[in-house]
Amino acid sequence: MKKALWVTCGIRGNAGDALLYQVTRKLFEGLVDLDFRYVNEPVYIRDGQETPKNVIIGPGGMFVQTNSSRHLHQKISKQWDRFQDSKFYLWSTGILAKPADEEVQAVRRVTARAPKIIVRAQRESEFVREVDPSTKPEWSPCASLFTDTLLDIKPRKRDVVVVNFDAFLFKEENFSDHPLRRFKAYAESEGLEVRSMINAAGDSNRMLLDLFPPIDIDLPLFGEMLQAELTGKEFNNAFNDALSKHPSFGERYIDCRFAFGKRLHGWLPFLAFDAPAAFVGMAARRGMPMDYFGSNDFLCAVPHNANLTRSQLDDMANALIGKLNFFIHNEDRLVASIAEKRAALGEQLRNQAAEFAAALT
Repeated sequence: MKKALWVTCGIRGNAGDALLYQVTRKLFEGLVDLDFRYVNEPVYIRDGQETPKNVIIGPGGMFVQTNSSRHLHQKISKQWDRFQDSKFYLWSTGILAKPADEEVQAVRRVTARAPKIIVRAQRESEFVREVDPSTKPEWSPCASLFTDTLLDIKPRKRDVVVVNFDAFLFKEENFSDHPLRRFKAYAESEGLEVRSMINAAGDSNRMLLDLFPPIDIDLPLFGEMLQAELTGKEFNNAFNDALSKHPSFGERYIDCRFAFGKRLHGWLPFLAFDAPAAFVGMAARRGMPMDYFGSNDFLCAVPHNANLTRSQLDDMANALIGKLNFFIHNEDRLVASIAEKRAALGEQLRNQAAEFAAALT
């Protein structure tokens, strides 16, 4: 079996990245002998360790314009002389924003020696080629779409809608009559409870949690900490401690019927359990529902910035209510279509994982 040093986000900072780490390990079990490094570790090639022939980077947003990408490129640069005989392979990561000027050289240094680049959004392929036209990135579905089978988690349904929203939507001046109260009232009129999924910093504040309490599985670990509204290093330390004790990152996506998420992993893994879910986040990811399912049934393109006007918040509430109404009245058809598409995408993912492993030296 071929060996690889694998640099990944791991179980830190973001519950979605923690899930990614677990499903990726399972996907490559038996295919590659993996030596994992968390991206924030001080060095990747340890004292006494031989230069790795294969270095895998990913999955997740860890290549450009993130805190993880800063760690990654700093550590690779620090040990660049040790990587002279290494080839780099990118798995389920890419670029969703133009690299900062100081990142471009570091990114190209890696892509120039990357025989395989696998991205999880077609838009990422375009960005990668813009930065390095010599590359040939390939699209593959994110492994988190198969959380159910990879982590052996059985689906369970409850009359719950899970939301993953930005904290900046909720401010003292708009909270008492916030338009998203209409969304909650509509859901409740349909017999649905609305709960919140908090995956990382920026996903909650006291007002958001008051309106949409955390999902049950997170409450024992996250509840009091989130109510304390910690910031900076205090939040990171407390959140990472909670992540290290979490009973199951995969089971966070069951016990509901529908979901709306602004983060990739506040959205996609719900579909692993055939639950209709809509992406409500950044414009650069809005092509992903079409990439995966060939339609925009699972997209809700709402305004997305830190200073939405009252009119924009009303538009957001109306769009969410409309999409939830669509989900409720087409639930059986959507569930069946998700399952059918996942079956085909699952076969594609397994084949691409095997080809990726075979490409290692």
